[in-house]
Amino acid sequence: MIAIGDVFLQLLALNRASVNGIARRAYQRHQGRANVVFCDGHVESPRLKELFINTNDAALVRWNRDHQPHRDLLRP
Repeated sequence: MIAIGDVFLQLLALNRASVNGIARRAYQRHQGRANVVFCDGHVESPRLKELFINTNDAALVRWNRDHQPHRDLLRP
């Protein structure tokens, strides 16, 4: 599960949001990637598309402590 991530818009929480608002800053800072720390202590630098846009099960389960995709919480 994702615990901590880069801040691009001075928000207090990292969440699955529209990537449009953060893309410019992310590309300037990390070539379109974000640094993310997981609850188990490992760190990754996924591409923004993988982090915020991808809606396959493997991408969605990383956001939830019960390791379920919770598609019902996705915005239309």
